[in-house]
Amino acid sequence: MNDYHGEVKKVIMIVLILNIIMATLKIGYGVYSGILSISADGYDSLLDSLANIVAYIAVSLSSRPEDKNHPYGYAKIEAFASILIGISLIIVSYEIISQAFDKFLHPQTLEISTVGFIIMITTLLINIALSRYELKKGKQLKSDLLIADSDHTKSDVLVTSIVIFGLILVRFNLSIMDPIISIIIALIIIKTGIEILKNNFNILLDANVMPTANIYNIVYKIDGIDNIHNVRTRGTTSNVYIDMHMVVSSDLTVKEAYQKACLVKKNLIDEYDEVKDVIIQIESEEGIYDAKDLK
Repeated sequence: MNDYHGEVKKVIMIVLILNIIMATLKIGYGVYSGILSISADGYDSLLDSLANIVAYIAVSLSSRPEDKNHPYGYAKIEAFASILIGISLIIVSYEIISQAFDKFLHPQTLEISTVGFIIMITTLLINIALSRYELKKGKQLKSDLLIADSDHTKSDVLVTSIVIFGLILVRFNLSIMDPIISIIIALIIIKTGIEILKNNFNILLDANVMPTANIYNIVYKIDGIDNIHNVRTRGTTSNVYIDMHMVVSSDLTVKEAYQKACLVKKNLIDEYDEVKDVIIQIESEEGIYDAKDLK
């Protein structure tokens, strides 16, 4: 297993342990006190834990090397795992909204203790630290999964902040705010889930994963290349595959043109660690034609 997958799994394991602790504290106190917003936040943390387990398994599978049937490797398994996270967020949001409406129909008098505030403030600080840690490691490792989970953890920070605000209102005998806050939490979670789904469906649909301007900047530093076009990228942010058409002078021999293409590939892979392969179609400046002409 390479360093990338080992580092990603290490981050996931740290996050998993902390999410289990936070979920246990929030659900336990939420059930004990009857405060739905705390329970909702706890279920969100519990779902985070399950998502971490799925992510850990996905990273383990995606670390498998390329084989005959999977020449591009298994990196996109991370995108599938992220999609499962997005779907699970939407499902748990539905459950929270259902319970909130039940609270409206059957209102209760709620009491919040100092212990409740301590639990929520502590978990808030943990989530802030986790979000920053995951984002930093996600960018460093170019892991779509860690970045997606960091975005979700940011929503957890907002959710817990709203819960704390709601608890203050409950302290002032505004118990009706508990289901209202719970619905707000659910909507925030839904928004995060949709964003995660959108980003990772783009990966599975082979949307561009790298700005083409970066590629042009590298290629045009090489003498003898007149033009590049039809530049496309696909894969994940940690595994990028590039293909392009490269126009060279008609004066170049086949060997010289091939050497230019090899240099382009080498420079792109050297400049960007995430670039795994570059496929180049060589064209002569006097022989460019559209593929449609062959039909």
